Amino acid sequence: MSESIYKVGPKKYLKAIIDTQIIGLSRVILGLPIDHVFDRFKTLVQAENTQSSMQQLFKETYKRNGVLKGIFAGFSSQISIQLFKQYYRWPMMILIPKYYKEHLPQSWIQNQPALHKGLAGATIAMFESLVTCPLERIKCQLMTQNESKSIIKQLWKNEHQFSHFIKNIYTGMEAMILKQVVSWTNYLYWDHKIRYLFKESPSQALTLQQIAICSLLTAIPNILFVQPFDSVKTAYQMENNSNYKSLTIPQAFIKVYQDKGFKGYYAGWQLRLSQFIVQAALSTPVMDYLERLHGLPNDF
Repeated sequence: MSESIYKVGPKKYLKAIIDTQIIGLSRVILGLPIDHVFDRFKTLVQAENTQSSMQQLFKETYKRNGVLKGIFAGFSSQISIQLFKQYYRWPMMILIPKYYKEHLPQSWIQNQPALHKGLAGATIAMFESLVTCPLERIKCQLMTQNESKSIIKQLWKNEHQFSHFIKNIYTGMEAMILKQVVSWTNYLYWDHKIRYLFKESPSQALTLQQIAICSLLTAIPNILFVQPFDSVKTAYQMENNSNYKSLTIPQAFIKVYQDKGFKGYYAGWQLRLSQFIVQAALSTPVMDYLERLHGLPNDF
C-alpha cells in the first residue's frame, strides 16, 4: 500500500495540493468557452417555457443581444466561478476520498468499496454550495435576463438592507445543496466504479478509448438523477423567479411540473449531456492521473 500523504510531511502534502490546483486550473482554460455555451443555453431552456429548437433559440439570442451580451451572457461570472471552483475542487476530489478511505473502518470499505467517494462527494457539495451560491445566483440572473441591467442593483432591488441583499443572493440555497449532493455523489461514485472496471491495478493508465467510454457512461446517470434538481435550482435563481423564490423544495418541484409538465425536469437535457461528456472527457484523464500521482493507495 502506498504511504499516506498525511504522514509524509507538509512539503509533499503541499506539493500534492499545488499540483492538483495547477492542473485543475488548466482544465478550466481548455474547457470553459464551449462549456459556457452549453451551460448558457441549458439554463435558458430551463428558465423559458419555450417550444423553440436549440438552433432557433441560438439565433433569437444572437439577434436580440449579439455575441457578448447574448451568446456569452454571464461569461464573466462563469469564468470567476469556474476558476474558483477548480482551484479548490481538485485537491478536494483527490485528497478527501483518500482521507476517508484511510480513516474509515476497513469493514465499511470492504462492504461498500466506493463509500469513500460518496462521502467525499457530500462533503465537497456542502462546502461548494455555501461558497458559490452567490456567484451561481448572479450567473443565472445574467443568463436569463432579457436586457442588459446592473445585476447588483437588480438583486438589491428596493430592499435597502444588507440582510435582504444577502438573503437574495442566497436564493435557491436549499435547492443548490440538494443538486450538488446528488451531482457530486453520483459523479465521484460512477467515475470511480467505471474507471476501475478497466483497470487490472490502480496504477494502470486509461487508454483514449476507455476515457471516451467512461465519459459517456458517467454522463448518463448524472443526467437522469441530477437534471430535475438543476431545473428546480434554475427556477429559484433565474431573473423571473417571483413564482418560486418563496416556495419550499417540494412545492417548487410541483410548480415546475404544473408549469412545464414532466419534461420541465429535463429541459435542456441534450445540452447538459453534451456539456457533461465534454467535461468528463477532460476530467476523467485528469482525475485518473492525479489519483495515480497523489491519490488512492495502490490497492482496490
